[in-house]
Amino acid sequence: MKRIKSILFAIAMLLATPAFFTSCQEDAPEINYTMNVSVINDFTKVVEAINNGFLKNEEAIKKLTEAIDKMNADQQTKLQAIIDVLNSVNATLETKLTAIEAAMKAQTLTLESKLTLLETAIKNQTLKQEEMAGKLITAIENLQGDMQEKIAAIAEAINNVNTTLQSKLALIEAAIKAQTLSLEAKLALIEAAIKALPDYSSQLAAIKTAIENLPDYGDKLAAIEAAIKAMPNYSDKFDAVVAALNAMKTQIEALGTGQADIVTAINNTTAAINSLIAAVNSGNADTAAALAQIIQKLEELKEKIGNGGGGVTPPTPQPTMEYVDLGLSVKWATCNLGASKPSDYGHYYAWGETMVKADYSWNTYKWGTKSNITKYNKGGKTVLDPEDDVATAKLGTPWRMPTDKEINELIGGCTWKWTKKDGVEVYEVKGTNGNVIFLPAAGYRKGFESQDIRKRGYYWSSSLSDVPGSVNARYLIFNSNDQNLGFDDRCYGFQIRPVHP
Repeated sequence: MKRIKSILFAIAMLLATPAFFTSCQEDAPEINYTMNVSVINDFTKVVEAINNGFLKNEEAIKKLTEAIDKMNADQQTKLQAIIDVLNSVNATLETKLTAIEAAMKAQTLTLESKLTLLETAIKNQTLKQEEMAGKLITAIENLQGDMQEKIAAIAEAINNVNTTLQSKLALIEAAIKAQTLSLEAKLALIEAAIKALPDYSSQLAAIKTAIENLPDYGDKLAAIEAAIKAMPNYSDKFDAVVAALNAMKTQIEALGTGQADIVTAINNTTAAINSLIAAVNSGNADTAAALAQIIQKLEELKEKIGNGGGGVTPPTPQPTMEYVDLGLSVKWATCNLGASKPSDYGHYYAWGETMVKADYSWNTYKWGTKSNITKYNKGGKTVLDPEDDVATAKLGTPWRMPTDKEINELIGGCTWKWTKKDGVEVYEVKGTNGNVIFLPAAGYRKGFESQDIRKRGYYWSSSLSDVPGSVNARYLIFNSNDQNLGFDDRCYGFQIRPVHP
């Protein structure tokens, strides 16, 4: 009998067990749900956890960012899943804001998808339009790739016909404020934006956005130069430079009387530019020549006002570069210009230019068009001035670009071995003394596109092609089987490997 009672008691306890555990779960649902989310890491479950208050603040953003990146879905499906959250009447405001922040940090969403999400958030009043640039800064800071890839991604988003003007302006503002983009990159994006915008009023809005958000007066003037060069006709160029200078003056005047000297300098420059424009309009001056003089006036103003004082921090000096003695007539830098280690691609430059750009074509070339080179040709100057030798301009003397003869010496005087370094295709170039440098196969830039990445290397020399009247410059070209001196259009973006005496 006692045994039967024991069995009945045990059965009763087993039947009571689910209710007992259910009660425990109801007392501590947050612990159980958080553990479940951390194991499954499913997008829907993470959203539900945030909606129910079980995940908050930085932890919620981190979990949802991971969930977005781990979603086994294509771009459109991911985008729609997040849009559904933003449009859901059941999602709390905190959940929607967390979804936006996580999407901006996600590595697997394109910048264009992120723009679409922000536009959706503004339409359903989750965000205000003025908050968009701040969110885009986060998106830009989390873009994958090197500087050139970031520029390309932002330029592509600006060029997208589906991106609204307000979004493009917000993207320009964000790019200018982003800490991970160099000034050169920012100027390149301003240039790309001007070309992508449909009319003069929107182009002027872009210029004013750039001026308002660049802290350095010299940088503001550089932005004006980059913008007017990109505008399609001279009339708009002339109108834009005057309007931009006036906008800059208005902004500086708001800082108080301590900026009076700078305001006077801007007034004087504006008056000189207006005189040049008047000469063109009356038929007494050539349009192209007048524009060249206007650019010179802006450069002179830049020299006068610099960063304008006022507590503005001067630009960070260019980093120093190490070099290697390969037993040749010059020593070769260990890295490409703009790179932080030997396997990095670094920046791309057109021949004789010192700015990184979005568009490497004759449309943006500093020294003229293919049919009219204004500087550095066989009929005139053939040796780069120090200010146009990007290695000298960035690193200071005695750094410079190599000549074609020095590249020939590198080809013939060293042993070349195709290999990988840090997972990147490179040539190991070994001198007779055993010292080595590495040259990555960084490809080149043509127009807005990258070409031959990981397949070939293209490195400018400082030498023009010796063909009379040629628009080409000499460069080192290599693939996995061969190394040679070539010549090509100087408007293309190639690598620079500096040399040192």
